[in-house]
Amino acid sequence: MLVRALPCFLLAAACAKQESPIIEGPNTSSSEMASPSKHFRMTGEIVFRLEDRDVTQQGELWLGSEDRMRFKIGIVGAKNIFLFDAGKGCWHKTPGTAFKEDLESADVFGIETKLRWHILNMSKSEGDQQFSVSLNDNNLPSEVSLGEYVVQLSEYKALGKKGALYPTVWHWITPRGIRIETFSDLQDGALFLDSAFNPPDFNSFDSIRLAHATAESLADRIGIVNEDFFYIEEVDFTSQAELPKGWWWVNQDERYFVFEEQPEFQIENIRSITGKTWLRWATYDSVGNAFGSDMLLKIAKQSGYRNTGEVWVKEVGDNSRRYLKVFIVTVVEN
Repeated sequence: MLVRALPCFLLAAACAKQESPIIEGPNTSSSEMASPSKHFRMTGEIVFRLEDRDVTQQGELWLGSEDRMRFKIGIVGAKNIFLFDAGKGCWHKTPGTAFKEDLESADVFGIETKLRWHILNMSKSEGDQQFSVSLNDNNLPSEVSLGEYVVQLSEYKALGKKGALYPTVWHWITPRGIRIETFSDLQDGALFLDSAFNPPDFNSFDSIRLAHATAESLADRIGIVNEDFFYIEEVDFTSQAELPKGWWWVNQDERYFVFEEQPEFQIENIRSITGKTWLRWATYDSVGNAFGSDMLLKIAKQSGYRNTGEVWVKEVGDNSRRYLKVFIVTVVEN
């Protein structure tokens, strides 16, 4: 928990810079819901209420979904960083050290991240029975709880891109103590790459082809992945029963059958793209191929990459159990 690491905040030397890309939302005339720029960036003052005194720190919080958070907190030149990505892990680093796995804090950050995401998106979501919500005289949430974790909310201000009201004071009452967060700035149109919520060089299985696990939240994923791509043209496709598992993709209006893995036997006219770096956007929003491709190229440009090929789009049938649309393109850093 954060309080446990407070002595490190105050005594440790300055930490090395460990930043992940943050991208402002691309300008688009299409529906805002179709944009992946739905993340939050919040900065302000964090007060830990201890038995004998208050301890004040500066904090910066990034939220990528209900299960992805990055929290940097401390004093100038000496800050701790906490990372949470449900399903992958929880980590923290103190100034001057490398990231370490932090299993003890995973459950705590899981609850807090879910609470934060629910509160910030409450106007867009239907009532979720797992949360208990009280409203103030202006019909705005004044207290939201999940289990033993309670957040009292106040001082609403128009900080959103379109004047949306957000609470700037978050008073946490938890089994691990009391914490008061006062945010001076909140961005509701930010976009973070997946790597923002994992330690540097974190090696996770992150395929450009496979859909997410059933239990994963319906959140956009923007990430850099390294994969080899093996495929055949539509004219060479015989029968899916005779071929290894794969999916149909579209590239420049042409259909290709892409294999999940490199085939173990020889396939006539098979092609490949190997040794490349890809930028991937996976979304559950209803996004057209042209809009999604254009959005992905904008994301690449704004995140310091340039595309070296055309965008590939994974086909999704109308009767798909979960409508996951995937856009990928080969990129290199500028």
